[in-house]
Amino acid sequence: MIVYSNSASFGAPTKDHPVYSEYVANSLGATLINNGIPASPNRSIIRRSIRDLIELKEKESDIIALIGITYLFRTELWSPWIDAINNDGHFFPIRINQKKVDWSKNGFYTLVPNIHKFADLESRDYYKQWLIHYQPEAEITNLLTDMIMFSGWAEANNIKYRFFSTCELFPGDDKVGYNTPFLSSLKNEILKNKNIINPWEFSFSVDALKRGFKPKDYDEYGIHGHPGEEAHRVFSQILLDSLSHGT
Repeated sequence: MIVYSNSASFGAPTKDHPVYSEYVANSLGATLINNGIPASPNRSIIRRSIRDLIELKEKESDIIALIGITYLFRTELWSPWIDAINNDGHFFPIRINQKKVDWSKNGFYTLVPNIHKFADLESRDYYKQWLIHYQPEAEITNLLTDMIMFSGWAEANNIKYRFFSTCELFPGDDKVGYNTPFLSSLKNEILKNKNIINPWEFSFSVDALKRGFKPKDYDEYGIHGHPGEEAHRVFSQILLDSLSHGT
């Protein structure tokens, strides 16, 4: 059995301690492949997962995929001036100088009005315009569509999977018009899929905070910091319970 994991930094490999996918793989006696990459946007996570799994299924028949969704407002840019890595061409996430951001405030992309200035010089103008035109309704529509397409592909290829949010809850009705015809059917499809842990009600990070787990890097990032070892262990049990009771 293979446990395949992909996410941004909240599930990516770390030298500090085991992450949730390691606990899951160990509990199942499986081999772990963790291809999570810090700062990845959702399109990158899903695209790389599909590509990896296409190649993996040619060698393995028993696969569990753990796909962790990240912040909606992350994006990427085709960047030919950067060496192609991770079997993903020249796609590269927009990165910011995190040490210049005031992490004590709530939110993320609105923490400071000029956050684009903290991005790499080559992508700074692009990121500025992207943030100007950023709309949660548009991003959630694309993300739900990608999740549904991934789900259909995984099920057609007999790959067991779980989707879940690692960082934030999906935006609620106050920010996104889920009752609009073009979006309501997508949300309903997500909600009835037992392979998807309801992202409007649960996220790894939010659950960890509710349980009283202080982020391991709280002094640097505040509540936006990364969950520590005990939070990963608890979350792994949530995943194992879901896998044992789901499809």
